[in-house]
Amino acid sequence: MTSHRIPALVFAAAAFLTLAAPGPYLLESAGPAVDVHGSYQDKQLVTIKGADTYPSDSHLFMTTVTQWGTPQVGVTGAQTVAALFSKDLQMMPVRSVYAPAQTLESAQKQDAAMMDSSQNAAAVVALQKAGYKVTMTLTVAADHGDFRKGDVIKSLTINGTTTPITTFSDLSSKLFATNAGTKVDVGVTRDGKSVDIAATTVAYEADSTGWVHPGSRLGVALIDSDLKFPVDVTYDVQGIGGPSAGTMFTLGIYDSLTKGSLAGSATLAGTGTMSYNGDVGAIGGIQHKLVGAYGKGARNFLAPAENCAETVGYTPAGMKVWSIRTIDDALAAARAIGEGKEPDLPQCSEVAQQAAQQ
Repeated sequence: MTSHRIPALVFAAAAFLTLAAPGPYLLESAGPAVDVHGSYQDKQLVTIKGADTYPSDSHLFMTTVTQWGTPQVGVTGAQTVAALFSKDLQMMPVRSVYAPAQTLESAQKQDAAMMDSSQNAAAVVALQKAGYKVTMTLTVAADHGDFRKGDVIKSLTINGTTTPITTFSDLSSKLFATNAGTKVDVGVTRDGKSVDIAATTVAYEADSTGWVHPGSRLGVALIDSDLKFPVDVTYDVQGIGGPSAGTMFTLGIYDSLTKGSLAGSATLAGTGTMSYNGDVGAIGGIQHKLVGAYGKGARNFLAPAENCAETVGYTPAGMKVWSIRTIDDALAAARAIGEGKEPDLPQCSEVAQQAAQQ
C-alpha cells in the first residue's frame, strides 16, 4: 500500500508545484473604460485652462487592458489553465511582449513615456482642429541622404511655393497632397546657418490591410521638441500607461473646446494612437477593450483600421465597430452617431474581409 502512495504523492506534489509556479505567459483581460470627460480614481482625467471650455452631453470612453505578470515572472500554471476556459482571458508569451533584459521598472517607464507622447499628440491635434496654433521644432533624428542629424526643418518648397514649417501638421498637410517622386526643397537650420536641401518625396508602404496612405513623405525620421501650447491641457491618469488613448483624448479635448456636444448624448468608445499629423495608429488588446466598452453601455466603437481583423469573433452582440484611419474619420463618426446616423465609414468586419481576400 505504501509503495503505491509514494508515487501518487510525488505526482501530486509535482502537479501542485506546476500549478503554483510562475510560467512563461502573461494574462490580459478587459481593463477600466473611462469617460475622458469624467474622473478616474476621484481625479479629473483631463483639465483644460487658458481657454473657454463648454459642457458636453457626450460620453467618450477610452479603453484599457489589464495585464497579469511581469517582464521577469509570468502567471502561475493555475492561472494559465483558467485562461484556457475563458474567452475573456488571453495568454501572451512573456517574450512576445517584453525583451529578455527588460525589467518591470523599465517597462513602466516606457509605458509612461508613451502615454506622455500620446497626450502631447492628442492636445496638439485637438487644439489645431479647434482653431488654435501650436508650434514646435522638428529636428532630423539621424543622417539620411543630404539630411544631417540635428537639422531643424524650417520650410518646404513645392513647385515654387514655399510654406514655413512650424508644426508637423504644416509639413504633413503639404506632403499628403503631393505625389510620391516629387522634387522638393527643404529649408533647414544647420549649426546656426540656413541650408537648402533638394529632396524627392517617397511613397508610403501599404499597411496590413493593403491600404496605402495618400500623398508622400520625406522619408526621414523627425524628433519634435519645444512644443508651445496656447492652452494648458493636463492629464491625471495614474496607473494607466501606453499610447492607445490618444484618439479618445483628442476627441474629448476637441469636444471641450468647441460648443455643443460632439457625439450628442451618445456613449461612444474607442482606441488608437494619435500622431501629430492626425493619423490613428494600431494598438494591442482590442478584443478586451471591446468588452470593457460594452460594459459601459457603448454600442459604437472606433477602432484603428489595422486592428479590424482582431475584432472578428470578439465583437459583443449589438456593438458596431467602425474602422478609422485619421482624426477626421473619428470626428465625422462621432458627429454622425450623435445625430442618430450611421457613420459614412466601413465597419471593421468589412475591412477584415477585404484584407483577407487580398
